[in-house]
Amino acid sequence: MFFTRSWFTSAWKWLKLPAGSSLSNGGPQGSDFLPKRSRFFTVVILVATGLLFLLPESREAFRTVRASWLGFMLTNSDNRTLDELGTRAEKEKDASMLAFVALSTRDPKRSEKLVEESVALDPTLVWIYGAKNHRLDYYPARQEWLDRLEVADPGNAVPLLLAADALAQPKISPRYAEPDYAKLENDPQWMALMERSFTAPRYDSYMQKHFQLMRMMWERDPNLPPEIFLVGMWSHAMPDLRLVRLYGDIRLREAKKAQAAGDTEQSEKIANQVGTFGARMAGSNGPFIEQLIGIVVEHSAQVGLTELYASEGKAEEARVANSKVGELDRAVKGFNRDNPRRAEQIQTLQWEAAFVQGFGILGGIAGLAVILGILELELRSGKNRNRTSVWRRVMCLVSDYAPAALLLASGAFVVCFLPFQRALADFRASAFLPADERRITDALWSLIEVPQYMLGDDAAVAFWSFITITLSVLAISIVVWSWHRTRRAAINPA
Repeated sequence: MFFTRSWFTSAWKWLKLPAGSSLSNGGPQGSDFLPKRSRFFTVVILVATGLLFLLPESREAFRTVRASWLGFMLTNSDNRTLDELGTRAEKEKDASMLAFVALSTRDPKRSEKLVEESVALDPTLVWIYGAKNHRLDYYPARQEWLDRLEVADPGNAVPLLLAADALAQPKISPRYAEPDYAKLENDPQWMALMERSFTAPRYDSYMQKHFQLMRMMWERDPNLPPEIFLVGMWSHAMPDLRLVRLYGDIRLREAKKAQAAGDTEQSEKIANQVGTFGARMAGSNGPFIEQLIGIVVEHSAQVGLTELYASEGKAEEARVANSKVGELDRAVKGFNRDNPRRAEQIQTLQWEAAFVQGFGILGGIAGLAVILGILELELRSGKNRNRTSVWRRVMCLVSDYAPAALLLASGAFVVCFLPFQRALADFRASAFLPADERRITDALWSLIEVPQYMLGDDAAVAFWSFITITLSVLAISIVVWSWHRTRRAAINPA
């Protein structure tokens, strides 16, 4: 049997020696150019660091920060995870998981197939027809899907707006020219769809349903990478908000023309219609940008009403409309990043993110130094032991102090990540309000700023990949080499 008592005795003696020492040459005696700390000390520190990263909080911190260096974009590993989830969902006829994968995958053909399968299994998931991000050059909206969605969800403005977007995109998305929005004003089909959407009694872009689906999937599998959920949330389909504002402006110009022609009743009716749509959009509990555009549209309508009432001598109506304009001005400022309270919160998050990233980088450097230092000493243990050199002294210092630096940096990294962990926990636990989306977005974008500032997007990906591969190769090398030396010492004891 290989693992005999003498083997354990030799292994223990070997662990009590500094890195670079061996049992065959009598240990560290007669040399001042070896580390002061024993291998056992190093092993204990590294094991403690490893146990720290086995904690769920530590794993989530590592996954999230690593994803921030990749810009929270889906990696090949994430795509494989989604493919596996989709395959499993197809076998198990799991409609919710099919819908989740369909909304998260970057493969248009795969997504289209899963969308059809999920709705066939569970018709209540018909809303995903309108939740998948639509881009003319990547994943154009399918008219039959929008028609089914309109039938399934009558009275909702969003299917009509998405249909109007699908009609408008070829006209306003030329490859090498500025969009010509004037074409749309002269398009009766687009104008008719927009009019129907502005008079629809409801506005729901299905963000809350999408959020609840993601939350359910995250509860079922908490180990799924956070970027899968974030990409899904950030790529949620919304009507083209530029076109919403465009149509609102077109209608308000019509209101001014009616006023100039003396038809104040029609002018007031049009402005109220636009304002009502804006208020409906702002109160939809959708993403913040959707609410903001709704407020802007309503603000423009209330300004028009204020001018109309003032010109008609209706002082009380003008005062009420002007008061509403003031309220909407304050609401817009509340959305703005320059809002003092939000600016302070973002600044705090940026400082916390800087500490998280700083300790993460320090831990990575310390880990690399530990492996390099020990590997250098172990591989060259029989060479230059008694030779004075700066490099030898540096490697001895690294072997002595880098493991402790790694443990301290790792602990600080996990502690500093706690505010972001709370934001993720709140995101998973909430029933979804717009503030939830804003809070998680502010928190995670603050993490992205550090690697982007340091290296830029592409360099950040390359840097992280280099660090990961290098650490893996060196870790395997030191383990294999140490095992080989220990075995050789046990077989051929001095």
